[in-house]
Amino acid sequence: MEDVLTGFDLTVGSGDAGISLHHPVIASPMAGVFDPPYRRILHDLGIELSYTEMISSRGIYEGSGKTEEIAGWIPEIGCSAAQIFGSEPVYLSHAAKEMERMGHHMIDINAGCPKRKVLVQGSGGALIRTPERLLACLGAVLDSVRIPVSIKIRSGYHTFEKGPFLDLVKDISSIGVSCIALHPRTVAQGFRGSAERGLIDEVSSLVDVPVIASGDVRERSDVVDYLRRGARAVMVGRALMGDPLRVKRLINGGTHDPLSTVEGIREHLKRAREHLVHSVNHYGERRGCVRFRSHLGWYTARFPGRKRIRDRIFHVSSTDETMDLIDNIEREWTSIPSTGNIKYSR
Repeated sequence: MEDVLTGFDLTVGSGDAGISLHHPVIASPMAGVFDPPYRRILHDLGIELSYTEMISSRGIYEGSGKTEEIAGWIPEIGCSAAQIFGSEPVYLSHAAKEMERMGHHMIDINAGCPKRKVLVQGSGGALIRTPERLLACLGAVLDSVRIPVSIKIRSGYHTFEKGPFLDLVKDISSIGVSCIALHPRTVAQGFRGSAERGLIDEVSSLVDVPVIASGDVRERSDVVDYLRRGARAVMVGRALMGDPLRVKRLINGGTHDPLSTVEGIREHLKRAREHLVHSVNHYGERRGCVRFRSHLGWYTARFPGRKRIRDRIFHVSSTDETMDLIDNIEREWTSIPSTGNIKYSR
């Protein structure tokens, strides 16, 4: 099963600006989840390339402080792809230049987001409905930066129409992008149903640029399946919410869940504490603790007693309060009578 991972090596882009990857697991863009503090945790665990949350190109153009905060990154931590969205070439071009200046290693155009507030702007997945505008936006970004440029798309808007979709993919690949990330669901599907993995086979055999697969990646077997279908790398998103140690399984193999042992619980909560510190350093104490609340809810989602502590999670507002809560959670979880295997809810 592991043959496709033997000696794995992938370079995205070319020349001095190219990105070299030594394993195929990439952290995908997830608004409200994969912010800079959490991405630091994922890189500490072995992720080589992660994506920012969606960044509004107009927000960058107009100097929005909130947008710039989302885009913040320290290049030495690891390779970063800045995912920008919009439907105006001038905004996207400006944003791409700013992201390059800030030290990001790649620019990604979002042409797949299914959120209504993005679609009504003609951005995200709505760009699939206007191929000429999509290509104009992509061309403007390609002309603006030296670093690699990628695009993340879905398999259609309302429905999958094979001919028009494959024509669009061919046009995208021929314009000069460094890779194409494909989530094989339509925009209308959102995250419902199952990703149509067979489309990865078709697209990867059609284009010369690397195809990055996205959708329903939970275990190493999913990574292997996508690679065997021709993908050159795989994006992981929802499976990493509150479960950063999953990165180790995805990269190194194995099916043992670290949360099934006392030692695993302690390691899990150690990462939560580190995450809190990064969040406070990035946003300031009160705001960092408030933003960390959702993450702590995800960190604790699968364990008995989570409902009892949920209200406490969403009232902590200082580092000391949050650390004390994590300490209490650890004492409770690790004191469960056990011979070494903790039973938890899924």
